[in-house]
Amino acid sequence: MLAGAATAPADSAAADQAFMRMADQYFDTFYLPTNPSAATSYGIHRYDGKLEDYSRAGIDAEVKALQSWEQRVAAVDPVSLGLFVRGDRDLVLNNIRSSLLTLQAIRPWEKNPDFYSSGITSSAFTLMERKFAPPETRLRDLISREKQMPAALQAARANLENPPKIYTQIALEQLPGLIRFFRHDVPSAFTDVSDAALKQEFAASNGAVIKALGDYQAWLEKDVLPKSHGDFRIGAKVFREKLRYDEMVDLPLGKLVAIDEANMKANQAEFARVAKELDPTKTPRQVLAELAADHLPPDKLLDTFRSTFGTLIGFIDSRHIITIPSTVRPTVEETPPFMRATTFASMDTPGPYETKATTAYFNVTLPEKDWPKQRT
Repeated sequence: MLAGAATAPADSAAADQAFMRMADQYFDTFYLPTNPSAATSYGIHRYDGKLEDYSRAGIDAEVKALQSWEQRVAAVDPVSLGLFVRGDRDLVLNNIRSSLLTLQAIRPWEKNPDFYSSGITSSAFTLMERKFAPPETRLRDLISREKQMPAALQAARANLENPPKIYTQIALEQLPGLIRFFRHDVPSAFTDVSDAALKQEFAASNGAVIKALGDYQAWLEKDVLPKSHGDFRIGAKVFREKLRYDEMVDLPLGKLVAIDEANMKANQAEFARVAKELDPTKTPRQVLAELAADHLPPDKLLDTFRSTFGTLIGFIDSRHIITIPSTVRPTVEETPPFMRATTFASMDTPGPYETKATTAYFNVTLPEKDWPKQRT
């Protein structure tokens, strides 16, 4: 027993090293090359000129590779690993299984038109938002990605099958902003580029993307929307698996619902209490309507967010709510177009491997100019 105990740490160390080599291989040879836009956002810039393969053949190849990796990682005995590396094994395996669940069960490539149009827009945004390289370098990579974007939108026509109506509506709501983004925002991000030949090449690739997005919008409106009768629900089994793989939550769904309902009722009670303090002659809904009507003009919203950061940080510090890890404040900017339909506000932090462009952004979605007053 003593001899076995003496060799256990060495055995664990060897197993740990072997698994970490496997994990590095998974990310370096498969995950990052397959998800180049994600790699860019992480701060890994070896794949900045690549775009995800949206074709059915590409999706099928990705599923096959993930299944192979799942077998390899699952075959590693967790008992042979040290505690921390055992946790890394769980994370890698969950990443693989979550990816398989998305591709095989949730199937956004088949059900969600926005998967394509916002996907390619996000890929362009990752190259223009942060100045991690000279503008000429980033523009060359953007041109390379843009040349692959019309094919991605063409793949959508082959892959989409009876999407849920709400998904098609969201895609159509996003598309005018995406087209404006490529027409105005992307060129303005590279005004410092002086290479005339490079700018001419960009004008051609960018124009092709704008045309492809316009054609895609027309196709969705005419052909897809009238036939969008799919179901957006993924079902209890898939939802449980999604929670397990992405959040490591394995509570029964009934218990999660009970927790959420209890929290909702507590918030409703507190809301009613505060509303009564504000105006005891009105119902909570009436008080909420008055508060909703009391807002700044949309063009003042970003400046207001910027001016309140100091107050918010002071409040958090004085109440010891949470430790803020940095004194550097995020840059407030308008929400990118590919996030506007489903996001009111969000935080965009630099990737964990980013060493140069380390600015964090706080995104705020402004009302659209054509919104009715009540929605604004």
